[in-house]
Amino acid sequence: MTDTPTTDSRSRHVSPIGVVAALLGVALFVYFVQRAGVSEIVDGIRRLGWVFLVVVALGGLRFAARGMAWRGCLDGAHRLTPGRAFQAVVTGDTLGNLTLLSIFVSEPAKAIFVRDREPVSRTLPALAVENLFYTLSAALVIAAGALALVLRLSSTKGWWLAGIGLVAILIGLISLAHTVIWRRMPVASGLFELVGRRGPGAGFVARWAEHVRQAEERIWVLYPREPGRLIRLAGWELAFHVLAILEIYVVLSVTRDVAPTVLDAFVFESANRFINVAFKVVPMRIGVDEAGTAFLAELLGFGTAAGLIVAIVRKARMLVWMTVGGGLLVGQGLSVRRALADAEAARVAATSKETK
Repeated sequence: MTDTPTTDSRSRHVSPIGVVAALLGVALFVYFVQRAGVSEIVDGIRRLGWVFLVVVALGGLRFAARGMAWRGCLDGAHRLTPGRAFQAVVTGDTLGNLTLLSIFVSEPAKAIFVRDREPVSRTLPALAVENLFYTLSAALVIAAGALALVLRLSSTKGWWLAGIGLVAILIGLISLAHTVIWRRMPVASGLFELVGRRGPGAGFVARWAEHVRQAEERIWVLYPREPGRLIRLAGWELAFHVLAILEIYVVLSVTRDVAPTVLDAFVFESANRFINVAFKVVPMRIGVDEAGTAFLAELLGFGTAAGLIVAIVRKARMLVWMTVGGGLLVGQGLSVRRALADAEAARVAATSKETK
């Protein structure tokens, strides 16, 4: 009885933001399409033809890689099969692309989808660990992509050093994060407790400190400590990024006369990771993806149209898999509205349990 008002209130709150984001996104999209020329974009997409099926298949393999990484975060025997994990990742991604709440809904939705195999109390913490690994790998890709862009543009020695320094810092931070988790150092909760003792709102901060402490403990327990498991998990996350780079390489190779290099595809993918992280609240990154990719394509000498083609093909691939995700939800007897409500309820329940 309490779920409905929460969902309605959320919908009323985010709808104006969603409308504004959609309008701005459409405006950006129209601007860059006019700038590149409709005929050139249509010609590039026509060249892709049946190869689009390859793009869709690569997208499916990426979902499978995330699903396998998730399974690797479940300790001990479990009943979550690769196929079921794949379906859950597809449906979670579908719902995440339809709401401004994105990751706050998509991750619980995955756990809800497989609750007939494993309890949410077990799969949701495992998803938190998998997301930690994914976030660290994405940060490394973004940092390395910044260096690759510097190399690609043949910048001055000073910028080379800056790029190398940036990557070194990011690698150091990622290594530090793994060390903190490996040694079970309560850094995050300790910071909250320190602020709570010395700053205003001590009660509020203390409650959040407890929430963060419990989250840390869950991650410590689930964090893979066997070298083999750890390597496999890192391997699945690496496979996700390699498949994404391959997708961009295929699209550019088929649709443009200028042959791309693997370095070019890597730079495009690192920019795409950054856009996904920075604009996660924008449903499907409408307009933002097109603008950012078009700008980068022009900077690299491929032309604005090349960037728009890559972004449009990516949107088409997303829509195909979102359709599959919608079908999987229907097969489970769930509507999109019901699935979103269940996912939000699971997230709130998990949060309430942690703060008690």
